[in-house]
Amino acid sequence: MLTPSRQAAAWAAAFATLLGLVDAAVTASSEAHQARVEAALANITTLQRPGQDGLATVWDGNKYVQCRRRLDQALRCEAAGTLMQPSLGHVLMPERVVRLEALGWQLDPSFGNYAQTFPADLSAKETAARILLVLVEGYDADLANLEVQSDWIKSVPCPPRNGPSQNLAGMINDDPAMTAVVVRGCFYKPRPNEAPPRQAYTSADLIDLYGTRVSGEIQRLRVNIDRQKFVDVVLKIGGGYVQCGTQPPGAIYCEAQSAESWPVLARILTPERVARLHATGYADPGRSPNYWKSYSINELSDRAIGEELLTILFDVYAYNGVPTLEFNTERD
Repeated sequence: MLTPSRQAAAWAAAFATLLGLVDAAVTASSEAHQARVEAALANITTLQRPGQDGLATVWDGNKYVQCRRRLDQALRCEAAGTLMQPSLGHVLMPERVVRLEALGWQLDPSFGNYAQTFPADLSAKETAARILLVLVEGYDADLANLEVQSDWIKSVPCPPRNGPSQNLAGMINDDPAMTAVVVRGCFYKPRPNEAPPRQAYTSADLIDLYGTRVSGEIQRLRVNIDRQKFVDVVLKIGGGYVQCGTQPPGAIYCEAQSAESWPVLARILTPERVARLHATGYADPGRSPNYWKSYSINELSDRAIGEELLTILFDVYAYNGVPTLEFNTERD
């Protein structure tokens, strides 16, 4: 989590980035979309309809941000997540999830979207800028092809939402034509006959998903501890990896990928996240291009080592289980 000072700096840098994008790269057509986003936000904050809530939605394909006016006039906005749209796992790679966090968007497990509340005194222009920025930085949306709309729904605590089989899944929508496929309630729970998305909201969730398999791979290394460099396992997450191998006579040697070996990770491995890695005992690159640590097999169980590796993937590399964890060994 960013400190307040770092959060403020991130906002300033983000806003400057968006202004640069608009000034240097956005065509007249996409500038018109910028104006439409501002207009939609202004519309739902100024038009009063008793018993109804205003919605402003901005989207490119299934990448969307939807804002709902609250009773205190603040705007609660949600950006699409992978729980109801697993295909977004190809977009919301770990480095993009880190960008969402840096821009102030936090995962809301109710529907798996990323949420942020903008105060009532924030101008429509700046709110629109932040929405456009998260669509570009977090979702790689095409500003020139955005669609924008405002709408009103009956004011209820948990309005209907597009179901997981629909476009723009998880978005609030009370269209009568969608009645048969909407999700009703205050949270989404997959039906028994649906394959639940393998998404983790905490490190404990990730351990529940993969703890047994990772512990089994560590056990395999322990059994073959004398076979140096001939037995290994790599846990690949799409945005980095952790790899381990035998280190005779009594240790398992692991590396966590660094920005030195893959520069893209510079976006993920912030000083705060590297500090978390150091706290678990990983040394800086030098001995190898990656962060590294030796685990004594006489002091730690297979489960303890496996759980620490998965916690590192969650806490340091922002891995939430999407895409599926990939296991590579010397047999692959």
